[in-house]
Amino acid sequence: MRRWISRLGKLFAVLALLAACAIYWLFYDNRMPSSGKYAIDMATIRAEASRIAGDKASRIEIETLSHNTLPRIVMVAGTSWGKVDQIRTSYRLVFPSSSIIVDTAYDPKTAAIYKVDSFDNAAWRRLLKAMDDASQIVVTHEHNDHLGGLMASPNVTKLLAKARLTPEQVANTKALKPLRWPAGSRETFQAFQYDTLIAIAPGVVLVKAAGHTPGSQMIYVQRADGQEYIFMGDTASSADNVKLERIRSRLVTDYYTQEDRTAVFLQTKALHDLSVAEPKIVLVPGHDAASIDGLVQSNLLMRGFTSTPR
Repeated sequence: MRRWISRLGKLFAVLALLAACAIYWLFYDNRMPSSGKYAIDMATIRAEASRIAGDKASRIEIETLSHNTLPRIVMVAGTSWGKVDQIRTSYRLVFPSSSIIVDTAYDPKTAAIYKVDSFDNAAWRRLLKAMDDASQIVVTHEHNDHLGGLMASPNVTKLLAKARLTPEQVANTKALKPLRWPAGSRETFQAFQYDTLIAIAPGVVLVKAAGHTPGSQMIYVQRADGQEYIFMGDTASSADNVKLERIRSRLVTDYYTQEDRTAVFLQTKALHDLSVAEPKIVLVPGHDAASIDGLVQSNLLMRGFTSTPR
């Protein structure tokens, strides 16, 4: 009898050790790569932002479409199990006579599939109108909570004519599910191709950042008054990814999004170093409600899409 009790004790000890290792691996591991580099060359980005002449955006507006809570440790590895608010957003760069939409969240039906805590239908209607009125639509990457709003629009066929989607974003249809491209549209779509960075409007530059997805990019914006922004997308979903140099947990990166952790680590390190060297640049995270609320309270972002210039 004692022998069986001893064996059971050893078995439970092994199982407990395996469970502890699994929890560490999934939620706490944050080992930086030993080599490699991702460069954010602000001199080159600023020069490119000035290449297109004209008035820059006077303000940047935000619509928050949905909320859901997750343990912080899921989004920032090795932190706490307390809950944080993760939001899906869309931004509008407002120029004197035009506008650009950055990210399009997802629609009410898709939000319901993911069982979000709340969804703002009025914000969705404003986003639909803003996309119709925009001169360009860009996304930080091709996941359905960034590209999905565009694909769910009843006017998607017309909107695709002004969407600046890269070949990688077009090719990665798996990331868009359960949404899909309209029949035949993906095959005829003319993808927007560039190497490392390119200006698309006065003060607006797309910067390649493959890692979270093959089509991930960051979007640099210099406002008319000189204030600078980098929309990080899910390169950094939370401000603390950059501040603490801790990326999302392996539960997310390895099993949910299946991303390139090394690339994301290097990009996060570069963003951290940039935040230290140039703290006045506003780094906008992909889903961090608390951080984004702070930007609204500081008047760096304006809450709600207003009437759209044409």
